[in-house]
Amino acid sequence: MRFLIAFLLSGLLAVSVPCVGAPTGAEIASPTLTLTVTNSILMALENNRALAVERYGPDILESFVPEEQASFDPSLNAEWSSSETHGQRTSGVGEFTAVESVQRTSTVGVNKRTTRGWDVGLEASTESRSSNVYRRMFSTRLGVTVNVPVMEAAGKEVNLVGVRQAQQNAEISRQELKGFVLELAAQVEDNYWDLVLAREELTIHLTSLDLARQQMQETQTRIEVGALPEIDIAAAEGEVALREEDVIDAESTIEKTTLLLLRSLNPPIENLWTLPIDLVDSPNREEPILGDIDEHIRIALENRPDLNQARLELERNELEIVRTRNGLLPKLDFFITLGRTGYARTFDDSVRGLEDPNFELTGGILFEHPFGNRADLARHRRANLRVDESKAALRNLEQLVELDIRTAYVEVQRTNRQITATQAATRLQEAKHTAELEKFRVGKSTNLLVLVAQRDLIQSNLDEIRARIEQKKALVDLYRFEGILLDRRDIVIPSETTPVTPTSSISSPR
Repeated sequence: MRFLIAFLLSGLLAVSVPCVGAPTGAEIASPTLTLTVTNSILMALENNRALAVERYGPDILESFVPEEQASFDPSLNAEWSSSETHGQRTSGVGEFTAVESVQRTSTVGVNKRTTRGWDVGLEASTESRSSNVYRRMFSTRLGVTVNVPVMEAAGKEVNLVGVRQAQQNAEISRQELKGFVLELAAQVEDNYWDLVLAREELTIHLTSLDLARQQMQETQTRIEVGALPEIDIAAAEGEVALREEDVIDAESTIEKTTLLLLRSLNPPIENLWTLPIDLVDSPNREEPILGDIDEHIRIALENRPDLNQARLELERNELEIVRTRNGLLPKLDFFITLGRTGYARTFDDSVRGLEDPNFELTGGILFEHPFGNRADLARHRRANLRVDESKAALRNLEQLVELDIRTAYVEVQRTNRQITATQAATRLQEAKHTAELEKFRVGKSTNLLVLVAQRDLIQSNLDEIRARIEQKKALVDLYRFEGILLDRRDIVIPSETTPVTPTSSISSPR
């Protein structure tokens, strides 16, 4: 069964709820967080605060895409102006006449830049003039202007560079987020198994403390009956003190590891840092089915987010070459303006005058190119160097990925063999400890040899549980290096349209 992150988080929180007649206040049991490896990852993906911050990245960079696309949107512009003039004019005989005139202009137009670099403008305007010297006149004009780049800024390839780079930046951010999610999932799983290990080690140290106390009592009894010298009690008491230190250290490790796991999960409940945790998955030996090493490398080369990010950055830098290569070209534009104007004493007549066979046509060529063009040459060279740098970085990263896979592959094999070896060592140490204890009881061994056998047994127990946890974490590293840890855990990241409605079930605390 595959899980969505929007998976209903039922069973994650076992919360006690008082009913009628139920005890209240301090008598109510505190909630218990019941965890498996899978639902731990799910909870972290829903609630982790660091991930909540990272999730903004893709949306922020995605917002640059429509901003770049907007440069090709049509724009509407309108203008209205009015001016009055009060002055004088002179006639040919030196007489001055007062002149008062009023001019009003209204203009509306639409401009658009196409992806091929063309600038197209449509404009309509009307103007009225009136004066005490001449009668009021209207002029109405319709015109179209087209500017066509012939060299610089010509063609879709260069004009869409900004849009495509914005899209790639957004995709790079998504790959970064995917990498963060993989790291978070691996961290949660490592913290889960670290807590399992800490609890198992505490159990072993408590058992060893009981054994040391039993040995001290038995030593004391044999001293009282004269079978052992009184000085032997010092070694037994010292061993008990050492075992008590181990228990204190193990309890402290559990507390610190629990805090790390709770921080990663950030369950939506009050009293986060004191929340009891019940771990369901046990560190049973797992028989990993490893494929051919080349197959694991192929999977990693296809799925690693950092590799995909490096490939996207290379493509983005290659687009910069397109942009800077365009800058090396001289600016050579062809422009043409076509319009018609109608003149009349009324606005309506001026509009009808547009049908007259009168028009204006303007065309020309604009050329511009700086001497030397050193700035554009420097930008183009820098863009080429960055592409070469990106290619070198990608080749280096591919080699590092292969190293990661090969190293993790060897580690999984090592831990699998290590479990077998530690199991055998534990059985032998148990037999050795039993034999040494029996010999001690019949007077054929010493208290020191029994304590040494106990230490060896404790260490073998610790080595076995550590080997099991190391195997779990080695598999996590292998799947993380392949970029498919979530797939291995049957977790699917939902699309943006997938609704996320996390809930929790309520049950009695354990």
